[in-house]
Amino acid sequence: MIAQLLSFLGVGLLATVLQYAVTAGLVLAQLLPLLAASTVGSLAGAVLSYWVNARRTFADQSSPVRDRRQQLRFAAMVALGCGLNAAYLKLGLVLGLHPVAAQMMATVGVLAGNFSVSRLWVYRRSPPGST
Repeated sequence: MIAQLLSFLGVGLLATVLQYAVTAGLVLAQLLPLLAASTVGSLAGAVLSYWVNARRTFADQSSPVRDRRQQLRFAAMVALGCGLNAAYLKLGLVLGLHPVAAQMMATVGVLAGNFSVSRLWVYRRSPPGST
C-alpha cells in the first residue's frame, strides 16, 4: 500500500501540474473565469490521472484500462472532485486568499479522499462473474 500511495502522489503531482497549467493558461488568455478554468484544468488532470493510475499505480488490482464500469466509477469520483474543487476554491476566495493559495487549498482538500476512493472503489477488480 505504501508503494501505491507514493505512486498515486507522484501521478497526482503530474496531474496537478497539468491542472494548474491549463487553469493559468485559460485565465491569463482571458478565455474563462477562474472557477470555470479550474474545472477544465481539473478534468485535464483527471484524464492523465486515470490512465497512469490504471496502468501503473493500481495495475495489480485493476480491471483492464478500457473497462467501462471502472471508467464510470472514475467519472463519478471526478465529478465529485470537480464539485469539491470548485467549492473549496470559492471558499478560499471568499476568505480572501490569493487565487493560487485558494487553488492549493482546494487541491489538498480533494486529494484527501481520492486515494481511498481510488483504491477501494474505482480501481478494484470486480469479482469474476459479477455484472
